Amino acid sequence: MASLTADDWIRAAAAHLAANGVDAVRVEPLAASLGVSKGSFYWHFSNRDALLDAVLEWWRRAGVSDVVAQLEQDETEPEARLRALLRRAFAHRDCGFDVGVRAWAARERRAHEAAREVDGVRTDYVVSLLRAAGAPDAERRAAVVYRTLLGDYALRAAGAEGLDGPAVEDLTSWALGRL
Repeated sequence: MASLTADDWIRAAAAHLAANGVDAVRVEPLAASLGVSKGSFYWHFSNRDALLDAVLEWWRRAGVSDVVAQLEQDETEPEARLRALLRRAFAHRDCGFDVGVRAWAARERRAHEAAREVDGVRTDYVVSLLRAAGAPDAERRAAVVYRTLLGDYALRAAGAEGLDGPAVEDLTSWALGRL
Protein backbone atom coordinates (compact mmCIF):
# COMPACT_ATOMS: atom_id res chain seq x y z
CA MET A 1 0.00 0.00 0.00
CA ALA A 2 1.23 3.51 -0.79
CA SER A 3 1.97 5.71 2.18
CA LEU A 4 -1.07 7.41 3.62
CA THR A 5 -1.59 11.14 3.59
CA ALA A 6 -3.12 13.26 6.32
CA ASP A 7 -6.20 13.49 4.11
CA ASP A 8 -6.52 9.68 4.13
CA TRP A 9 -6.58 9.73 7.92
CA ILE A 10 -9.08 12.60 7.96
CA ARG A 11 -11.44 10.83 5.56
CA ALA A 12 -11.20 7.61 7.57
CA ALA A 13 -11.91 9.55 10.77
CA ALA A 14 -14.89 11.26 9.11
CA ALA A 15 -16.27 7.86 8.04
CA HIS A 16 -15.88 6.48 11.57
CA LEU A 17 -17.54 9.58 13.00
CA ALA A 18 -20.45 9.25 10.56
CA ALA A 19 -20.93 5.56 11.28
CA ASN A 20 -20.40 5.41 15.03
CA GLY A 21 -19.92 8.88 16.52
CA VAL A 22 -16.89 10.80 17.68
CA ASP A 23 -15.99 8.21 20.33
CA ALA A 24 -15.26 5.77 17.49
CA VAL A 25 -12.57 8.06 16.15
CA ARG A 26 -9.59 6.37 17.79
CA VAL A 27 -6.09 5.90 16.43
CA GLU A 28 -5.82 2.11 16.72
CA PRO A 29 -9.17 1.27 15.06
CA LEU A 30 -8.47 3.82 12.32
CA ALA A 31 -5.04 2.32 11.69
CA ALA A 32 -6.57 -1.16 11.54
CA SER A 33 -9.24 -0.04 9.08
CA LEU A 34 -6.56 1.57 6.92
CA GLY A 35 -4.31 -1.49 7.17
CA VAL A 36 -1.35 0.36 8.68
CA SER A 37 0.39 0.71 12.01
CA LYS A 38 -0.54 3.59 14.28
CA GLY A 39 2.95 4.98 13.70
CA SER A 40 1.67 6.23 10.35
CA PHE A 41 -0.86 8.35 12.21
CA TYR A 42 1.83 10.12 14.24
CA TRP A 43 3.67 11.08 11.09
CA HIS A 44 0.73 13.40 10.30
CA PHE A 45 -0.87 14.26 13.66
CA SER A 46 0.50 14.87 17.10
CA ASN A 47 -2.54 13.31 18.79
CA ARG A 48 -6.23 12.46 18.42
CA ASP A 49 -7.28 16.05 19.17
CA ALA A 50 -5.21 17.29 16.24
CA LEU A 51 -6.99 14.77 14.00
CA LEU A 52 -10.40 15.86 15.28
CA ASP A 53 -9.50 19.51 14.64
CA ALA A 54 -8.46 18.52 11.10
CA VAL A 55 -11.78 16.70 10.58
CA LEU A 56 -13.68 19.85 11.51
CA GLU A 57 -11.52 21.95 9.21
CA TRP A 58 -12.05 19.42 6.40
CA TRP A 59 -15.84 19.74 6.97
CA ARG A 60 -15.63 23.52 6.71
CA ARG A 61 -13.78 23.19 3.42
CA ALA A 62 -15.49 20.21 1.81
CA GLY A 63 -18.95 20.94 3.18
CA VAL A 64 -18.99 24.66 2.52
CA SER A 65 -16.26 26.51 0.64
CA ASP A 66 -15.58 23.81 -1.97
CA VAL A 67 -19.30 23.45 -2.68
CA VAL A 68 -19.83 27.21 -3.03
CA ALA A 69 -16.79 27.57 -5.29
CA GLN A 70 -18.04 24.78 -7.55
CA LEU A 71 -21.53 26.26 -7.77
CA GLU A 72 -20.20 29.72 -8.50
CA GLN A 73 -18.06 28.27 -11.29
CA ASP A 74 -20.77 26.09 -12.83
CA GLU A 75 -23.85 28.33 -12.69
CA THR A 76 -24.23 32.01 -13.53
CA GLU A 77 -27.77 32.70 -12.33
CA PRO A 78 -28.68 32.71 -8.62
CA GLU A 79 -31.78 30.58 -9.18
CA ALA A 80 -29.76 27.97 -11.08
CA ARG A 81 -27.15 27.93 -8.29
CA LEU A 82 -29.86 27.46 -5.67
CA ARG A 83 -31.50 24.64 -7.60
CA ALA A 84 -28.13 22.93 -8.14
CA LEU A 85 -27.20 23.40 -4.48
CA LEU A 86 -30.40 21.89 -3.15
CA ARG A 87 -30.36 18.98 -5.59
CA ARG A 88 -26.80 18.26 -4.54
CA ALA A 89 -27.39 18.72 -0.81
CA PHE A 90 -30.51 16.56 -0.65
CA ALA A 91 -28.83 13.84 -2.75
CA HIS A 92 -25.66 13.86 -0.61
CA ARG A 93 -24.99 10.30 0.49
CA ASP A 94 -22.87 10.96 3.56
CA CYS A 95 -25.62 12.56 5.62
CA GLY A 96 -24.41 10.62 8.67
CA PHE A 97 -21.37 12.86 8.94
CA ASP A 98 -23.42 16.02 9.54
CA VAL A 99 -25.55 14.09 12.04
CA GLY A 100 -22.42 12.78 13.78
CA VAL A 101 -20.87 16.23 14.05
CA ARG A 102 -24.09 17.58 15.55
CA ALA A 103 -24.18 14.80 18.15
CA TRP A 104 -20.55 15.63 18.95
CA ALA A 105 -21.44 19.35 19.05
CA ALA A 106 -23.94 18.66 21.83
CA ARG A 107 -21.01 17.48 23.99
CA GLU A 108 -17.99 19.50 22.99
CA ARG A 109 -17.38 23.19 22.39
CA ARG A 110 -15.06 22.95 19.36
CA ALA A 111 -17.58 20.84 17.46
CA HIS A 112 -20.38 23.16 18.57
CA GLU A 113 -18.49 26.19 17.29
CA ALA A 114 -17.69 24.47 13.99
CA ALA A 115 -21.32 23.43 13.50
CA ARG A 116 -22.50 26.94 14.29
CA GLU A 117 -19.99 28.40 11.82
CA VAL A 118 -20.89 25.92 9.06
CA ASP A 119 -24.61 26.44 9.63
CA GLY A 120 -24.17 30.21 9.48
CA VAL A 121 -22.13 30.18 6.28
CA ARG A 122 -24.47 27.70 4.59
CA THR A 123 -27.58 29.63 5.59
CA ASP A 124 -26.05 32.98 4.61
CA TYR A 125 -25.23 31.58 1.19
CA VAL A 126 -28.80 30.38 0.67
CA VAL A 127 -30.08 33.79 1.83
CA SER A 128 -27.80 35.52 -0.68
CA LEU A 129 -29.04 33.28 -3.52
CA LEU A 130 -32.67 33.84 -2.57
CA ARG A 131 -32.21 37.60 -2.38
CA ALA A 132 -30.39 37.70 -5.71
CA ALA A 133 -33.21 35.65 -7.26
CA GLY A 134 -35.80 38.11 -5.88
CA ALA A 135 -37.39 35.74 -3.35
CA PRO A 136 -39.50 37.31 -0.61
CA ASP A 137 -38.51 36.89 3.07
CA ALA A 138 -35.18 35.27 2.19
CA GLU A 139 -33.97 34.75 5.79
CA ARG A 140 -37.08 32.83 6.88
CA ARG A 141 -37.18 30.76 3.70
CA ALA A 142 -33.46 29.93 3.95
CA ALA A 143 -33.94 28.81 7.56
CA VAL A 144 -36.83 26.52 6.60
CA VAL A 145 -34.89 25.03 3.68
CA TYR A 146 -31.76 24.46 5.76
CA ARG A 147 -33.60 22.94 8.70
CA THR A 148 -35.51 20.72 6.30
CA LEU A 149 -32.17 19.54 4.91
CA LEU A 150 -30.82 18.78 8.39
CA GLY A 151 -34.01 16.90 9.24
CA ASP A 152 -33.69 14.94 6.02
CA TYR A 153 -30.09 14.06 6.93
CA ALA A 154 -31.16 12.88 10.40
CA LEU A 155 -34.01 10.79 9.02
CA ARG A 156 -31.81 9.20 6.35
CA ALA A 157 -29.08 8.47 8.90
CA ALA A 158 -31.76 6.57 10.84
CA GLY A 159 -32.72 4.54 7.76
CA ALA A 160 -35.62 6.51 6.27
CA GLU A 161 -35.90 7.41 2.60
CA GLY A 162 -34.82 10.92 1.77
CA LEU A 163 -36.85 13.54 -0.02
CA ASP A 164 -37.21 12.64 -3.67
CA GLY A 165 -36.32 14.93 -6.58
CA PRO A 166 -39.83 16.32 -7.12
CA ALA A 167 -40.14 17.17 -3.41
CA VAL A 168 -36.77 18.96 -3.51
CA GLU A 169 -37.90 20.88 -6.60
CA ASP A 170 -41.14 21.88 -4.81
CA LEU A 171 -39.17 23.02 -1.77
CA THR A 172 -36.88 25.04 -4.01
CA SER A 173 -39.82 26.64 -5.80
CA TRP A 174 -41.41 27.48 -2.43
CA ALA A 175 -38.13 29.02 -1.23
CA LEU A 176 -38.02 31.16 -4.36
CA GLY A 177 -41.60 32.31 -3.70
CA ARG A 178 -42.96 30.53 -6.75
CA LEU A 179 -45.39 28.09 -5.12
